[in-house]
Amino acid sequence: MDTAGEYFDDGSSFLPIDPLSINPDSLADFALFERNDTDTEGKYRFRCLLKDTTSIPRLRLLELLRAWDVVYIHRTQRQNYNEYVKNNLEFILKHEEIDDKKKSAALTRLSTDVVKESFQINFASGRECRNMVENIQHLITRAIDYISSIASLGGIAELVGHDYETHTHSIKVGWLMATFINFNQDLFPISSKSAVKEFMIQAAVAGFLHDIGKVKIPKNVINKPGQLNNLEYVIIQSHTAYSTSLLFETKLPRSFMQMILYHHENEDGSGYPKGLCRDQIPVLAKVCHIIDVFDALTSRRPYKPAKSPFEALKIMAGDNPYLETLQKFEEEARKNQRAPVTAIVRDDYEAKLRRLREREILEEEAQKRVEARMRLRDQGMSHCFNKELLKRFILTINSSDNFDLTGLL
Repeated sequence: MDTAGEYFDDGSSFLPIDPLSINPDSLADFALFERNDTDTEGKYRFRCLLKDTTSIPRLRLLELLRAWDVVYIHRTQRQNYNEYVKNNLEFILKHEEIDDKKKSAALTRLSTDVVKESFQINFASGRECRNMVENIQHLITRAIDYISSIASLGGIAELVGHDYETHTHSIKVGWLMATFINFNQDLFPISSKSAVKEFMIQAAVAGFLHDIGKVKIPKNVINKPGQLNNLEYVIIQSHTAYSTSLLFETKLPRSFMQMILYHHENEDGSGYPKGLCRDQIPVLAKVCHIIDVFDALTSRRPYKPAKSPFEALKIMAGDNPYLETLQKFEEEARKNQRAPVTAIVRDDYEAKLRRLREREILEEEAQKRVEARMRLRDQGMSHCFNKELLKRFILTINSSDNFDLTGLL
């Protein structure tokens, strides 16, 4: 669709991009606009600066791109821009003059689109599943040098505190897996430089797809605005098995399939799906569990504000003084047991009303115990994680100026 030469718009129809992200050696099939303030009902004037990058000499284009602070593209050309970013991702991520936040924003947008597409494929088709994994591998291969660097953690820091969404959560988990592995290579069976890079790519791919099984979970459970009750908690636990079954015919190595299957296992054996503990849990799954919980705690939920990285890691590293009670509540939830309470309603109720009121009392008690379980978790979660790996994770992200976790070390 062709764009006009001028628009008056509140800004919602335009996406800001860094002019330096335009590769003068790669033809871009979208128009560039500038934005000016106007007095027309709170709208901006967007004027076309360049309709076709092929119509201008390379040196002149380079000169203009360096002169502009920010340019905009129209939403009708968003798909063209995304395709351009996909084809020029390495150019953008390796450009020394582009700010890391802008690099991260471009990578996040592209990764989110790729992961969303992955969640919408026909999983009954083995070919589509394999193509999905290959597409993600291709994206991560071009981005791995960036996402495995400490500099890229600034992009992760920018995403901390946002609403929890499965797609962006998956991206952050894959991203942090690559960074952690790069700075803790001694923990993994990798010897050569090329092997390290391939290992990081596969780990990031598995991180991107670790929650793919949630496509099989009912939407009313996934999108529930409040806390999950015990039955919903049991249902959500099945997503790890679903993830591995959906990826069964792909070429993901066994160790990364195990990472996906066991990334909710706890060090003390209280996790799921198998109740594994300590050395029974693969190292990759332990690391993924740490990263998964860290991102969940630092993300905003409808029923719970986001915690700062410091607060989240303090909870994760803390010993829980109410561990015995928490474990009892967790066992109730895993087995979907009724709350151990007997409802006694006065005899002057009609039989039907008395049964309804008794059910209400039981449900109220069950909800209280769900809320208590959530509060108790925040008292300390060190029983869930390997302490040495958690310490290594803290040291890794603390290497970035965007995180200050000194008091935890």
